[in-house]
Amino acid sequence: MKSVLKSVAGALVLSLFSIAIPVLVVVNMFIYTKLTFILSIFLVIIIMGWSFLYYFFYYRLLKSYHDKIKNINTLLPQLTESTMVATFFLVVGIVVLSIIF
Repeated sequence: MKSVLKSVAGALVLSLFSIAIPVLVVVNMFIYTKLTFILSIFLVIIIMGWSFLYYFFYYRLLKSYHDKIKNINTLLPQLTESTMVATFFLVVGIVVLSIIF
């Protein structure tokens, strides 16, 4: 249980640090440009990509903590969970963009 919590925390930290710079660049571009709708769509795409990045780091860290999992192919659960979360973020993004614009 402790190693799973370390994997979750580590994956969150690594994925948030990896995605922080592109998000900050896009948010700062809102100040200088008038293409707010395109930048908003780009932010939704970045957030959808974050789910794939998070689960990549999660399964990588989980495999490093548990030796039994190293020989198991975790690509299918990784892609399935990432796709489900990305679809949820896509629906939320569409709803928010339709309310704002």
